Amino acid sequence: MNVWRRFVLPATTVLVAVAAFAVPPLPAVASAPPPTDPAPTAPAPTDQPPADQEVQSWALIPANDVPDRGGNRSNLTYVADPGAVITDAVTLMNLGTDVLTFRVFATDAFNNADGQFDLLVSDQKPVDVGSWVSFPQEMITVPAGKQVTVPITVTIPPGASTGDHVGAVLASSPTLAVADNGPVITVDRRTGTRIYLRVNGPLFPELAVTNVGTTYRQAANPLGGSARVTYRVENRGNVRLSGTAKLTIGGPLGFGEQEIALADIPELLPGQHVELSTDIDDVPAGFRNSTTVSVQAVGSPDLGDVKAVSNSDVTFAPPLFLLGVLLVLLFGLLAFRAYRRRRAAGAPPAEQEPAELEPEHQTA
Repeated sequence: MNVWRRFVLPATTVLVAVAAFAVPPLPAVASAPPPTDPAPTAPAPTDQPPADQEVQSWALIPANDVPDRGGNRSNLTYVADPGAVITDAVTLMNLGTDVLTFRVFATDAFNNADGQFDLLVSDQKPVDVGSWVSFPQEMITVPAGKQVTVPITVTIPPGASTGDHVGAVLASSPTLAVADNGPVITVDRRTGTRIYLRVNGPLFPELAVTNVGTTYRQAANPLGGSARVTYRVENRGNVRLSGTAKLTIGGPLGFGEQEIALADIPELLPGQHVELSTDIDDVPAGFRNSTTVSVQAVGSPDLGDVKAVSNSDVTFAPPLFLLGVLLVLLFGLLAFRAYRRRRAAGAPPAEQEPAELEPEHQTA
């Protein structure tokens, strides 16, 4: 029995759940044109199980027959004013062999430690867009091989902040399972579709680079050291943004300077951040090395050009090996001079010949 956590978690025997979270998110737009990405589908397993084998599989996707919403949607994407009420629907499909009862609910999204899209755990209460979504009923039973359309209502508070609000609508089917060490646990298996809701008003796309730090590692070759650079990228604006990043490192006056393209910044939701690091080789020991991390934000086309941001760090990177060699030579020279002085001080004095005495002249 395999257990997947987060968006698709298999149950006993066989579980194939199709998660709409795997679909790349649509960019937020100023208006609300129908998405062009194909809607996620729920393909049957390629390996058909025996007739007597239990299969639990389901999917939850945006309903394709909702008036004014368009079909083939990959996500629930809206643009609306504060105080607006949006009506929509999702389709819950039971693709397995068992009658299943689902809890249908909404929650908020965030960026996890790796900067990836993640959702609150099921028992954590949402406070943003997840709390704005309501359903006629929370528990829904779906026969095997059938599907139901579930209406949803999104009520935007009058005082909602402008910009992007991101969450998801989920279908959860908890089940009991045996953990590796023996005890019985409850496994929360869930899948669903993302919500991207932009509240109309002034948009502020802004990323920031903070906490740049450099740890220099010495090498025998003063030109062949290495450095580990850590940095933090924050989304200080009110729209979701990704970005491209580069790093410049080198000594004074551009000595040994090199520019390196870093991994792309994952899409950060408003108010979220990610801690990143990278290792750089062939960094010279320039006594006073400087490191600069620059990030160019990337958002939806309607945001226009977003200015690049950067931050720097200065590291003391003396060429220790070279300094060690110079110190050895200096101590050797001092020792040699001291030896010369001691040798000169301990030499016996030169023998002196007795002075010749002139004959005394006596006078009468």
